[in-house]
Amino acid sequence: MNASLRDSDQAAIGQRIIDCCLREDIRALLSRGQAQPLPVELARHWPQPAAPLWLRISHLIDGELWLPVRRGGALQPLSALGDAWLVRVADQVRLQRGYATWLEHLGAGLDSASRRLFDAYREEADCAVAHRALCRAAYRQQAASLGKLLDLADWGQRLLGIDRLASYLDHPFYPTARAKSGFDEAALQAYAPEFAPRFQLHWLALPRSAVQLSSAPPAGWPSLEQLGLPSALASSHALLPVHPLTWAELEAHGLPEGAIRAPLTALEVQPTLSVRTLALVEQPDLHIKLPLLVRTLGARNLRLIKPSTLYDGHWFQTCLQALAARDPQLGRRYLHVDEQHGGHVAEHAHLAYIVRRYPGALSAATLVPVAALASPLGDGRLFVQQLIERFHGGDLQRWLDDYLELLLQVHLRLWLGYGIALEANQQNAVLIFETGQPLRLLMKDNDSARLWPERFAAACPDLAQWPAALRDARIRVDGCQALAEMFCTITLQLNLVAPLEAIAEAGLAPRTQLYASLREQLHACLEQLEREGLPCAEARRFLLDSPYLPVKYLLSAGSLLSKEHCGAADINKFYGYSAANFLLEAPCSAD
Repeated sequence: MNASLRDSDQAAIGQRIIDCCLREDIRALLSRGQAQPLPVELARHWPQPAAPLWLRISHLIDGELWLPVRRGGALQPLSALGDAWLVRVADQVRLQRGYATWLEHLGAGLDSASRRLFDAYREEADCAVAHRALCRAAYRQQAASLGKLLDLADWGQRLLGIDRLASYLDHPFYPTARAKSGFDEAALQAYAPEFAPRFQLHWLALPRSAVQLSSAPPAGWPSLEQLGLPSALASSHALLPVHPLTWAELEAHGLPEGAIRAPLTALEVQPTLSVRTLALVEQPDLHIKLPLLVRTLGARNLRLIKPSTLYDGHWFQTCLQALAARDPQLGRRYLHVDEQHGGHVAEHAHLAYIVRRYPGALSAATLVPVAALASPLGDGRLFVQQLIERFHGGDLQRWLDDYLELLLQVHLRLWLGYGIALEANQQNAVLIFETGQPLRLLMKDNDSARLWPERFAAACPDLAQWPAALRDARIRVDGCQALAEMFCTITLQLNLVAPLEAIAEAGLAPRTQLYASLREQLHACLEQLEREGLPCAEARRFLLDSPYLPVKYLLSAGSLLSKEHCGAADINKFYGYSAANFLLEAPCSAD
């Protein structure tokens, strides 16, 4: 790799890590640090004109760190200006840079177990740098074709192409999301969406007594003979698909007695944005989600499939479809993929799968995950600009109003009316663009939502017993706070703030104007829901009265802090109230 390109990738990941440490107030960087100008005697050690504002950190080492910062930024009061800083110990002043040294400072004084977590995270950062470089090279090779995705005739190929486009863009907030820990370079190129590979699935024949299937397998499932197995097994065995990367690790993680490895592969697939969810080449309306022994968004986030998610995901599909059928305001705004079929072997998270069938009515639609909106095209534009030109007559404000209204109406109505908050992140929140039709949502993968049974039962007395069927006890909550926190950290921050910030950074509209539109749409939505009799006071209190909003502390809970230290029962839902409330009338940051 070219040294300057490697340095660029290291600097980019380093700045993201420092920024995230400030956002999550790791080691009390913000709460104990002091924001002030750089002293004159230190300025001569800085290789360029000194920034106006620096964060003085004196509680980590026997000395001081001076980090150049700026005020504002998405979800945080101070943001890093780069991956370099000054350190003063006694009379010695040195320039330092890079995430390796930064993490050493943050780990100073901690117990050995905590320091090991910091060391492990440095390895994750190294992986992120390497994978970022590989994926940027892949983007340069694909850039020309990525600008023509909207012209593809087949809806499935458009979706896969748009997923691939989204895969080149880093996660808005988790700094080392680029790392797929467990993928080496060959695996990345063979199985990651950035490289548009195609491959075939492996299959296990398992005793039927060991396999639980939620319904009959879809048409097109391979036969035993196609897999090189005797047809006589049909009466005693069922088939389970396995990702090629997981195939090589099966024995290490355990196979039930009587399991038979099929000698042949079947069903050609392509990876979607989620990596472990694969689209069938010959049946693009079918996607299969498979366990992968890969970690993303944190060292503890192994991408397996808990068997309970098969049932809980289908529960939410059924529930959301029932609500859409009885509530016209929801019914005209979203569809849901069919997630009825799946299978698993006892409680083995590495032996499971989920099938998603996309609605047939979408053949003329263009499906766009929110993650793709801010993706850059080869000509320098954001993908959202191309979408606005194609479907909204080039009118950014018209699209923005439609987009804000759609997400706020759906998710505030679910929260305040039915006691439901969906973890529909940028990958799972999919927009339906159709010429001459209003913008809608396609929902999927809602197995990690939060539901307040008391409110749900009050809204739907005939369905009051439904929540008892949910298998993950963490889904059921007692009160509105968990709903509000999920709305804030998923719908508001990932799906609204992150695209607005990208639009502002691209210079398409002033940041103050974008946030004014968000506030205006939020007020309008709450006023409408209030007229319908919904309890909007809790949303106003949480969203419009509080000086701080929750931030998902992914780096703290997912990598740097043990569960004993941070107390996280669920690493994906561990929050800190450190985001200045950008919904208040004061502008969130300078344009």
